[in-house]
Amino acid sequence: MTNQNEVKSFVEHHYDISVMTVTQLTDKIWKLVCLDRVYLLKLTMVDESFVMKQLYAYKELREHVLPIFKTRLGESMVSHEGQVAYLTEYVEQIPMPLEKRVHDYAKMLEKLHAATALHVEKHDEEIRQMYESDYEQLKRNFMLLEQHMEQIEMKITRSPFEWYAMMIYPLLYGMYRRADDMMQKFYKRLERKKIFPVAMTHQDINIANTLSATDTSYLINFEKSNFDLPTTDTVLFLRHYHQVPGVSHMITNYLKNQGEDLVAYHFFLKTLCVDLESLFKTLNGNSLTDISLLNEKIAPSLLAMEIFDNLYQPQKPPKKKAKPAEEKKDDD
Repeated sequence: MTNQNEVKSFVEHHYDISVMTVTQLTDKIWKLVCLDRVYLLKLTMVDESFVMKQLYAYKELREHVLPIFKTRLGESMVSHEGQVAYLTEYVEQIPMPLEKRVHDYAKMLEKLHAATALHVEKHDEEIRQMYESDYEQLKRNFMLLEQHMEQIEMKITRSPFEWYAMMIYPLLYGMYRRADDMMQKFYKRLERKKIFPVAMTHQDINIANTLSATDTSYLINFEKSNFDLPTTDTVLFLRHYHQVPGVSHMITNYLKNQGEDLVAYHFFLKTLCVDLESLFKTLNGNSLTDISLLNEKIAPSLLAMEIFDNLYQPQKPPKKKAKPAEEKKDDD
């Protein structure tokens, strides 16, 4: 489809609706003003299974997912020149502060997880394979940390980055110790219960994949969606938006609302296992840049430890000091 008349003819033929105006928004998205409503026609080369994912999400969470309209033949999509075309609703976006959009995104993800929650039985062999995968990842990153520190300690002169890495080594070591503790708790509970909580996860965490309208907000782009532990989204959410004010409170409330320690243990396992392997591949030898990269990599983990302490080690309110005897007498 290369022009407005072609788009108009395509839609009227396949959907039996009368199109008044066509506006091209991108090379693969058109806005269609019709008599009854305003639509979007989207053209994509992605595997058509993602349309099925959006339809499922819409079935379970209509208030935050856009519909996909059926053709006159009852189909959800139309093949067109090696691509897939589908018709959905057009939403007029309104300006909204970043913090509000991020907050709405978190609430929509929580509602999606709750609406699609399932409990899957896991056999011992599956649990063993999962454990070995997580254990190897944690072990590999810990060994990389130890090797890197040994190399730095052998040097006579060190760069500012290397001095900084030595300074925060106890912090990184502590993260891995906590990650190991969470891993043991997660798998011990999973082995005992044999039940794995899963839900439909978005997995393409970016506020660009939300739409903010006057009355509500919507999740869009379900290409990467899958059924997994719901905290798969929460981990990605923290990594992307840990600098946004209030994110710590959002995630704390989310974990509390799950009502299942298994989910929280998985979240802390994944956030505290800092991926040093990918970090070391991106270091370029510029000390200031490398320090910035390291800080950006561990910042979500630092916030996760704060969330952990708030959930499992809440600070007790300070005790009121007893009044001196003379003050008590005056009060009387």
